[in-house]
Amino acid sequence: MTFDDSQSRRRILKLTAAATIPAALAGCGNGGPGGEDNETENETENGGGAGEVIEPGEIELGGETQAWQGVAPDQIADQENPTLTLQEGEAYEFTWENLDGQGHNIEIRDDNDEVVDGYETEIVEEEGETQTLEVDEVTSEMTQYVCEPHSGSMVGDIEVQ
Repeated sequence: MTFDDSQSRRRILKLTAAATIPAALAGCGNGGPGGEDNETENETENGGGAGEVIEPGEIELGGETQAWQGVAPDQIADQENPTLTLQEGEAYEFTWENLDGQGHNIEIRDDNDEVVDGYETEIVEEEGETQTLEVDEVTSEMTQYVCEPHSGSMVGDIEVQ
């Protein structure tokens, strides 16, 4: 049996991937010894902000069908579905803008996928429209922020400290 060029290229890609994945998982590919750069880069790739507490106040997001887009504060800017690390007992305002003209809302949910203390907004469909959800007191039961119509793609984690 003879192999054509495409089969050879596929084999090389598979071998390269097999060698690269363990190195990436071990952290050998980034930042060098000490690993501090690795942690920062991994947080950014995985929806950063995890562990970095957001000061009480306004959190700004953009709503698109494929994901929430972090806008502000800086530690979540330009991230998809960023993890929000919030201070327990503090108040926050979740302000978001409809970026694609699809029907979106925002809900704060618990581990049972239930809305916490009525923290949810109406669905809005107009591109450019904004909403603000005021959370008077962050509690440990808050684990996610979700767009109900797009709960498979527009969902981010909340960590409470």
